[in-house]
Amino acid sequence: MTVSIMTRATAAFQRSFMAPVARKAGVLQGPPYSTTISYISPSTSSTTSNRITGAARLGFQQRNTPTIAVYSSLASPDENTVSTTTTTTADDNGAEKTPAPPRRFIPKPFEYHQVITIRIDSLTNMGWGIGRVAIEDDESEEEIVTEVGGGDGSETDAPSRMWVVMVPHVVVGELVSVRIFRNQKNYSEADLIEVLEPSAHRVEPKCPLAGTCGGCQYQHMSLEAQREWKTKHVEEVLSQQQIQGYESADYGKTWEVLPTVGTDDVYGYRSKITPHYQAPREIGLDEYQLEEIGFQRSSNRNLVDVPECPIATPAINAKYKEVREHLHKQAKIGELNKPTKQKKRKRGGRGGATGATLLFRHADDDENGNPVVVTDHKEYMTTTIKDLKFRYLAGNFFQVNNFVIPLMVDAVVKAATQPTKKGTPPSYLLDCYCGSGLFALSAASSFDACVGIELNEKAIEEAYVNAEMNSISNCHFVAASAEAIFTSPPKIELSSDEPPSSGDNNGDIDAGNTTTAKREIAVNEFPRDQTVVVVDPPRKGCSEEFLKQLYDYNPERIVYMSCGPATQARDAKGIVEIGGYEIVSVQPFDLFPQTKHVESLVVFEKKPVAIEF
Repeated sequence: MTVSIMTRATAAFQRSFMAPVARKAGVLQGPPYSTTISYISPSTSSTTSNRITGAARLGFQQRNTPTIAVYSSLASPDENTVSTTTTTTADDNGAEKTPAPPRRFIPKPFEYHQVITIRIDSLTNMGWGIGRVAIEDDESEEEIVTEVGGGDGSETDAPSRMWVVMVPHVVVGELVSVRIFRNQKNYSEADLIEVLEPSAHRVEPKCPLAGTCGGCQYQHMSLEAQREWKTKHVEEVLSQQQIQGYESADYGKTWEVLPTVGTDDVYGYRSKITPHYQAPREIGLDEYQLEEIGFQRSSNRNLVDVPECPIATPAINAKYKEVREHLHKQAKIGELNKPTKQKKRKRGGRGGATGATLLFRHADDDENGNPVVVTDHKEYMTTTIKDLKFRYLAGNFFQVNNFVIPLMVDAVVKAATQPTKKGTPPSYLLDCYCGSGLFALSAASSFDACVGIELNEKAIEEAYVNAEMNSISNCHFVAASAEAIFTSPPKIELSSDEPPSSGDNNGDIDAGNTTTAKREIAVNEFPRDQTVVVVDPPRKGCSEEFLKQLYDYNPERIVYMSCGPATQARDAKGIVEIGGYEIVSVQPFDLFPQTKHVESLVVFEKKPVAIEF
């Protein structure tokens, strides 16, 4: 078998690699963020799930240490309380000892590994739960101060403030016991020990590595709760920008964030995964062992071995299993330890061993209906979206959820083709950050001309191939930065049907007898009131220079798709307040179920000009 890989320096993995932790008899071992639903008693093997992780002793692998932490459950804990309980580790003789804090650990307001109980009242856009606990405000810095007392004018206790504690793998409304591992200036971070009062939206993760693997953050949440919080995250980042039209008293709100949409395919949907592995470890004379093949842990950059990924397509998992077996065999006989001939080895273990990043992409089935999984990032593959085929390099960007992409395409095309304020449909479309032409080609039949711009030259080559493959002739593509579409506007040749001159046909003009005329026009000369601009930038959003030029160009409508709602909200503030647009709709998409990620589509229209008499 031949498997092409994208090489990756071993040092990137070795910096923080940690030896596997041995299991201790009678103690369950789990990852720092373990959210095991049930507890199996060492003595009876019975299962109890009244309290998640049980009511006895639980073992978790400590963060950044190869020891085992043992936790005692809290007896009838009060909500949002601070406990003096600290966790202990087991030494080589089985004796318990208090773990030493990291060298840079800040000892206030909580001790290292101090256990506290909090009620989760919100989630961050990173998927972490937020709880608050009252602490004594001895210094009263710039933090928000809350008086603890009756609230009715009666005498209060000592001043205190509500300190934020963040913990992963929880659900809003749950009462949880957590273990502090880091104090920041304004908040603390903790690991989940026990869910004391589970939410009705907590579900059993399908993946046994949920909470250990860093790929999924929401597998413990119901789909309803996942999408509800994705909608709220989009609302929150827009609200934080205080954009005119959202919560402004002097401007009427024109829009709202619609509920997040997706499909029922919430597992087995991902058409691309990129597992990693380290250099094999020498375990004997000319004998080697390949350890983890998988993804980064949720708690650090170490790898966790992932035999199967439930959110990947079945075809990818089948190919992944085959490749894993092949790599383990190669490693055992030292084949993975041979340096490549193409590159001079710089680092690595014995024999020039290096780690690598694998690639698995699910393409369209072959002519016999068999699934095709591509493992070479330099190989071309084809994906069908609705009625169009898209060909692209496996290593290039293309969305990885073929169930939800059609919903996104439909929404973009619908927004782009809506009649303008004049009541006529727009004639021209500019697709910025166009990739291999997904949106431009999908909307082409509704426009006189579409122009796409993309920095990746290979992607532009693919866009032209895709246009030809789908018999689309009115799309033009340019390999350049998005700013160039205005600073160095490309000229394109447009075809227009015009009646012949009066000298033809003996002076008789037949309205049905026309000739096709060719004319060149620069992109920035497209009639602005007939032009729609689609933008789909990377997570960092649009550059200031691009936005400035976009404001100057002043198109009738902007259709903004984003994988980073926070940067989209930042850009939206400028588009509204500087560019003179109003937001007419916001639609989130659940492109990555079981994860924190959400796509967001915002549509902007030019504000009507107020005329004073």
